[in-house]
Amino acid sequence: MRLNELGSLVVQSTPSPTKAPTTHAPFSPPVDNLRLDKAPRLRMAALNQPFSGDMHGVRGADYECYRQSRRANLRGTFRAFLASRVQNLDSIVRFQDAGLPVVNLKGEVIFNAWKDVFTGAGAPFPYPPRIYSFDGRNVLADNRWSQKLVWHGSDKHGVRDLESYCDAWHSAGLGKVGMASSLLRGRLLDQERYSCNNSFIVLCIEATSQDDYRKRRKRDVYKDKADIDDHELTWEEFLQRQKEEESEAEDIRTI
Repeated sequence: MRLNELGSLVVQSTPSPTKAPTTHAPFSPPVDNLRLDKAPRLRMAALNQPFSGDMHGVRGADYECYRQSRRANLRGTFRAFLASRVQNLDSIVRFQDAGLPVVNLKGEVIFNAWKDVFTGAGAPFPYPPRIYSFDGRNVLADNRWSQKLVWHGSDKHGVRDLESYCDAWHSAGLGKVGMASSLLRGRLLDQERYSCNNSFIVLCIEATSQDDYRKRRKRDVYKDKADIDDHELTWEEFLQRQKEEESEAEDIRTI
C-alpha cells in the first residue's frame, strides 16, 4: 500500500475560533534528565515524508508508522498522532502510561509527561523541540518538510474536531480542511485550519511503553504468537492485528 503524497505546498489558512479555557490542568514537574535512554518512556517520531490529508484514513497512517518503525529497527507499537472517528488523541496511549515522558528517537525529552499534551493550553513545548523522522532527519531543520506544520485534527484538549480532519484523513481536496499546528510557534496542538491538499508533518507516538511491549512479547511467546514480529505485516494482516488488539483492550476494560 502506498499513501498519497503531494509535491507542491500551497497553504490556505482559515483562522479557527478558539475558546481559551479559564484554567488548565497542572503540568508535570520537569524530568531529572533531559535525555532518557533506559527509563520508561514513550517515543515520538515523524514519518519520513510529509503527507496530504488523504492518508487512507487513520489506519493507513497507523500502518505507515508501523512499517517505517520496523524498517528503522525499532520494536514497539507506534500509532499515528491523529484524531479520527475512532479516537481522540489522548486515547492513543494507554491510560496507565499517561504519566510517562515523551522523548524523541535519541531519547531527548519532548514533554515531561504524555498527559501534559492535553491540559487545554495547546501543548506548549517545555524545551526547544527536536523531532526526528524514522530515517533520522530533524523535521525542523530539514528542507524535506518545507513547512513546519503538523496535522493533528483535534482541539486543544486532544478531542477530535469532526469538521477539521480532512474527512477522517481520506481527503486531499482543496475544499476540505484539517487542523494543524506550527512547530515554529512552540505548540503541538495549536489551532490552525489548512486545506487538505497541503502536505505536512505526520507524527507517530509509541502507544505502550517498552516495558509493556516486552511483557506482551513474552506472553506471545508463551502463546506461540511471537512470529508476528518476525516479518513485516501486509496491510490485511495489520488490520487483523489491529482488530485483535482492540478486542483485547475492550476485554480488559470490561473486567
